[in-house]
Amino acid sequence: MPATRDQIAATFGELAMRYGYRRASVDDVARSLHISKQTIYEHFPTKEDLYRASVELWATQQRQRVEARLTETSALGRIVEVTKIAFDDARRGFEANPYQEATEPPEIVNEVNARVFGPMVQALIEQGNESGEFHVEDPATTTAFAMAIGTEAIRLLRAEPACNAPEAALDAIRRLIAGGSK
Repeated sequence: MPATRDQIAATFGELAMRYGYRRASVDDVARSLHISKQTIYEHFPTKEDLYRASVELWATQQRQRVEARLTETSALGRIVEVTKIAFDDARRGFEANPYQEATEPPEIVNEVNARVFGPMVQALIEQGNESGEFHVEDPATTTAFAMAIGTEAIRLLRAEPACNAPEAALDAIRRLIAGGSK
């Protein structure tokens, strides 16, 4: 049975996660799925197309997984949950790949996170504004700051797993978003 478009994209995503975009190859995908490179190129004309499909598939699955875990009813509560999920995912990723370079995760991780967590936080800030829970003048910029705070906390967590960077980041994000609320 031939591999589906999603199976091909998912396999490439796993390889890109493990080895990075440059080292993950169409040959590796073909070997892994026991299919020809021609089959892959029928679905994806270029490696970049395959990569984009991998990112989109993973981001869609990640967003669905995160949304299914949210239980809070307030926008701020949901932002805290989303942020905690991101930190938990980072911890699990570090544990699963202890030898991965400590400086930077594979680019696919950054792209998926940018497509999932940033848009979710911005949408929740906008919902909080609409409901009167927040009074954030520029949700996009506030989201960018929240993401930068979270990214730095994850870098610190990678370097020192026992640090309290996630808790400090959550506190800073809460103050950033809800600090101006009345």
